[in-house]
Amino acid sequence: MKNKKLLAAGLMAGATLGASNSFALEQYFNTPGTRAMGMGGAFVANVGDSSSLWYNPAGLAKIKDSGDATLEIGELVERIDTNEFLNTCSGGPCGDLYDSSNTLKYFAFAKNQQGFAYFSPYRFKNSAFYNVNGTQNAADVETDYRELKWGMGFELSENINFGFTLDWLFRFADIKNINTGEEDELDENEIGFSLGLQGKAPLDDVLPKGHKLTYGLIYRSGTDSEVEDDVTFDAVEGVPGRPQALNYGIGYMAPLPAIMGMNSVITFNYEIDNLEYEDILNALTVNTTGNAEGDLEEERTAFGLEWQMFPEFMGAGSLFVRFGMSDTDIDVSGNPETSMVDSIEASSIGFGIKHGNLVFDIAQETRDVEFIPTLSNVPDQEFDLTAVSISWLF
Repeated sequence: MKNKKLLAAGLMAGATLGASNSFALEQYFNTPGTRAMGMGGAFVANVGDSSSLWYNPAGLAKIKDSGDATLEIGELVERIDTNEFLNTCSGGPCGDLYDSSNTLKYFAFAKNQQGFAYFSPYRFKNSAFYNVNGTQNAADVETDYRELKWGMGFELSENINFGFTLDWLFRFADIKNINTGEEDELDENEIGFSLGLQGKAPLDDVLPKGHKLTYGLIYRSGTDSEVEDDVTFDAVEGVPGRPQALNYGIGYMAPLPAIMGMNSVITFNYEIDNLEYEDILNALTVNTTGNAEGDLEEERTAFGLEWQMFPEFMGAGSLFVRFGMSDTDIDVSGNPETSMVDSIEASSIGFGIKHGNLVFDIAQETRDVEFIPTLSNVPDQEFDLTAVSISWLF
């Protein structure tokens, strides 16, 4: 009787979330770095601290005699268990599908144009559906994705920098059969890389003094979802990995007129991220003939503002106020079964203070996930993510 109830729950999950409920989407992305988070993640053109290892390794070329070590604690997006979610669906629209928990998001240090970092940018969760001897089965698959990165930056010319990273990619998957309660797990390691370019437009003779126009570009290698062995009870052949990314953007920095004797600088960043999850159907619905293959493409547009103020009472210190917005569109034209999310919109705000050799930052992002119209019983969800970080400058 218990197994029949669990089987019914699995079938209901298929009807509620879509028989091939996708997980490898940007609703699970957790913006690394509190400073960048406050600016909507738009940082490719101006980054020049240890978070360059994620946003653009060319920014490491700016870190010469000085350096920084940064630690960030923040909330990661999680999807609740299928049975817990289904319990919210009785008698009307379902409840919230996503939750969050605090963890170490980012730790890095950089000096002498090179750096080392740990990032935890994704925690995926999906429901995989498959047949075993003609019987429908379902499993919850939660995948923690983490990275260790080492990189270097170089000055190619007075106005152009280049950088690269070598990445160690770790996937830890916990897999639980909804029907039987049986559990499985997977540890998968891979190697990746990124290449970045960053520069300043040679417009000193055109722009007013103190103004600067910058640009940036990064290519980040991706991993497909396939793993060496069948991992979900000899049925599902994959768990999610890092999307391939081609991100580019521009930045503009300008000093503002002094306000009551206080100098300040404002920076505007605009960025477009092109993301591709490869062979994502490997980790979704399975039939008796095996897994299908299919890619999923997404485009995120982001912009951010940072206002840095230099109050006299702080001496050499400064204050920061940041704002950001982003919008993610999902292209499922080739494989409409890969996504239950239609779009993702986010707004963010952040504050920072620099005093002596220490920098403290805090940011909050409000994310609005809109589901595809056919999931009429799953309401759109809005939730907040918060992060704090401390940096030591040396």
